Amino acid sequence: MRELETPASDSYNQRFGGTRRLYGHSEVEILRAAHVCVIGIGGVGSWAVEALARSGIGALTLIDMDDVCVTNINRQIHAMNGTVGQSKIEVMADRVQRINPECQIHLIDDFISPDNQHLYLSKDFDYVLDAIDSLPAKA
Repeated sequence: MRELETPASDSYNQRFGGTRRLYGHSEVEILRAAHVCVIGIGGVGSWAVEALARSGIGALTLIDMDDVCVTNINRQIHAMNGTVGQSKIEVMADRVQRINPECQIHLIDDFISPDNQHLYLSKDFDYVLDAIDSLPAKA
């Protein structure tokens, strides 16, 4: 976990006070300090990113190179008429910022593969969520 340099802002406390009451102060500070990498921002990853943002997570890295497609609308939270054709990671980053403006978001516009995963997964993440829809990339 990264070290938090400042206490939670009033805005953060208002947004995530319910989470703090449910789990406790120290647990929410763990969430606020955590950096989670989500690989694949589709049917599983988009919902996971939304849940992490609504939990008050401190930093997210989103990895995907795909655009929102009209056929995603039935299962991907970022897929709407106004987002079709846009980058999944950019649309999701905008959505996260509207939920939790204090969340630090890092975008990697690429597909994970056995050839490049060492470049991206050597970062200092506290957690990595695999939402990849390609079996060869998981190998």
